[in-house]
Amino acid sequence: MSARATRVPGGRTAGIAHHESLVEATVSEQQRAMWFLERTGRPGTYNIGSTVRIRGEFDVPAMKRALAELVERHRVLRSVLTEGEDESGVRQRVRRLDEIDLFDETWDGRAETPFDLGTGPLVRARIDRQGPDDHLFSLCFHHAVYDGGSAPVFWRELWRAYRGESLDEPAVQYADYAIWQQQRLAGGVLDKQALWWADTLTGCPVLTTLPADRPRPAHPSNAGRELRLRMPEPVRRGVEAMAEAEGASFYMVVLAALQAFVSRVSRQDDVVIGSPLSGRVRPELREVIGCFVNTVATRADLSQDPSFRAHLGRTRDLVLDLFDHLELPFDRVVETVNPPRSPSWSPLFQMLYVHQGDITERDTPSELLVTEVDERTDSAKFDWLVTTWQDAEGMVLSVEYATELFDDGTVRRLADEFLGMLAAVLADPDRALSGHPVTATAGAAVSAPAGATVAPDDTAPAAEDPVTPTEQYLAELWQQLLDVPRVYRNDDFFHLGGHSFLGIRLLNRVRLQYGVELPTAALFEARTLYRLGRAIDRELTAPARAELLPMAEGSGPAFFLVHPVGGGVGCYAGLARALGRPVYALEAVGLSTVEEMAEAYLTAVESAAQPPLAFGGWSMGGVVAFEMARRLELRTGKALPVLMIDSHVPDPGTGPATEADLVSWFAEDWGAAVGTDLGPSVTTREQLWQRAREHGLLESLGDGGLVERLLDRFETNLHAIRRFTVTGGYPGRVCLIQAEDEPRDRADHGWGDMTSRPVRTIALQGDHYGVMRGPELAPTLARLLQEAIDHG
Repeated sequence: MSARATRVPGGRTAGIAHHESLVEATVSEQQRAMWFLERTGRPGTYNIGSTVRIRGEFDVPAMKRALAELVERHRVLRSVLTEGEDESGVRQRVRRLDEIDLFDETWDGRAETPFDLGTGPLVRARIDRQGPDDHLFSLCFHHAVYDGGSAPVFWRELWRAYRGESLDEPAVQYADYAIWQQQRLAGGVLDKQALWWADTLTGCPVLTTLPADRPRPAHPSNAGRELRLRMPEPVRRGVEAMAEAEGASFYMVVLAALQAFVSRVSRQDDVVIGSPLSGRVRPELREVIGCFVNTVATRADLSQDPSFRAHLGRTRDLVLDLFDHLELPFDRVVETVNPPRSPSWSPLFQMLYVHQGDITERDTPSELLVTEVDERTDSAKFDWLVTTWQDAEGMVLSVEYATELFDDGTVRRLADEFLGMLAAVLADPDRALSGHPVTATAGAAVSAPAGATVAPDDTAPAAEDPVTPTEQYLAELWQQLLDVPRVYRNDDFFHLGGHSFLGIRLLNRVRLQYGVELPTAALFEARTLYRLGRAIDRELTAPARAELLPMAEGSGPAFFLVHPVGGGVGCYAGLARALGRPVYALEAVGLSTVEEMAEAYLTAVESAAQPPLAFGGWSMGGVVAFEMARRLELRTGKALPVLMIDSHVPDPGTGPATEADLVSWFAEDWGAAVGTDLGPSVTTREQLWQRAREHGLLESLGDGGLVERLLDRFETNLHAIRRFTVTGGYPGRVCLIQAEDEPRDRADHGWGDMTSRPVRTIALQGDHYGVMRGPELAPTLARLLQEAIDHG
């Protein structure tokens, strides 16, 4: 943006204070938005990846030290985002450098590989040696800790650190900015900006897009491709000249031309296109790495058929106004404007334009030749995402597009026509826009998909009180979350003041109360108390269906772990990440027999991206895994290894458990699983509830529902395993990892009688629960899995 087109938003404010040794802090509004997008969209969509080819005498250890130095000095690169107790619902916490592994050799280099925002790290790297003097250096950041403005800072400092130059400590850290931002916004700034946005966007079109080749799907997959073109050099120079003449910027000129092009091709006078703008509002932030961008909606009225010069002037003024109202996060803009919602499209706009400027400045060592590797995406966040940037050969125009809507040929034709129109308006900017020919076939804007509106027969009688138990629970919950005195069956969550973050809290409460995992899109589709209640009841009565939970990524055959008697699979999280291969887990879904579980879980295994290498599990999980392997061998003749962790052959003659026994056993199991002792004599559900609350295991709302759900799941699984009879004769390899501190009735817990070959037993230190936390478990399992590969 040129000097004449620059404005610092918000006027003069106090400087940003530095906080020494800050370990935990509030998040910025940008981070809060990124956390929300990660929770509600496809994980990995908001990653920023980059790969460079380095030719010459590249010092790999020096680069690893340099990256570690940067991650040490910029704390945001060591930060993770966790759910907190403050109003935002999320906090940032800084981890120590020795707690994270930056160079992940299991990472395949794809930018779309998801991060775990809660554990991190949110930056990963990989160096691949292609030849003696040829290396590929891949980096990926989550957008919550990095943006386009961070790139020049990062690469400049990285190469300085690589050369061994000393770097001054940053004057401020990103967390300092987040604290300063929240203090500033607490003074009513957001409310004033919300009024401006409501006035600016009220009545804007629901959809702004280009004529597509196919109808819009009700639930997009985000599949996409990227087309890259070279902007003709005369056009690039023309954009720069126009920007200079009109006191605008390169970004403003291209944005105005794109608005005009979309208007002409879609026959739509009111056009809204999204655009990310930098929020580095103070000089202290120029050298800070982090996420400072905020996405804004740029609205253009072309109904009077203006000239391009007049339209550019209005676009320039609007963008400058946007900088004065940039601090209201986009998700809150959406809440304020409250446009029609659907999982089929992104709210307010479906096209985005980004200008990244010059990406060639990296201050690389003179002895190295460093070039950008051309990587194309296979996903699409919007219908069209148009990006321009300057590289060593000129200006690049990239179009990332949704393949569910557009064919490759259509996108190429439209991109060429846009460049043609851009050249035309630059050559004659005072002609009315309608006078510039566009050769694309004009068509109406893409209509909303069928089913996006509420069907007439799916509406409750007006002003009717909640009827079903689910509706009554939801009504009480809405009253608390939305602070309203009364809720009727047809009341709309968003019309009552609900917004995206409250929606996540609502669905979390539903999950705790009913054990129903509804996607965020369900709330936008249901909206009313009546329809949401119906969605929950449908899930509660639907047949149980097992689904795979990816626990660790990698290539090659996968290890499948089955839940223990408690039903959850959180006990496997750390173990899975340490195994160095793809790991999937199977959580309990309410099936009442081991036979039903084995069949359902085998069906789920068939849907996995990787073939099975072995089955396994802790305690009851090992028994179910054995039955899965036995059934698979009978069908296919292939006997997979079974790796059990302190699993016993069950005795079907054991009598039923009393209520007191059930509660007592569950209390012991639950407490041990979370690393706490719920105390002695827990024999009633009321005692269990009280002890769990005393130990901080429950929230105030929905406590009873959570206890009942967990206890019911435990009881179902316990009864299933106590009634199950193991069928012997399995020909595959079976390995039993035993808890050394537990008493043994038989050396192999009875499994030797169930196999046609000797059972391998390995004793590890710990009791039944401690063995899962022991340091030797992960390397032992990793070795056994490698043996399974080596022996075919």
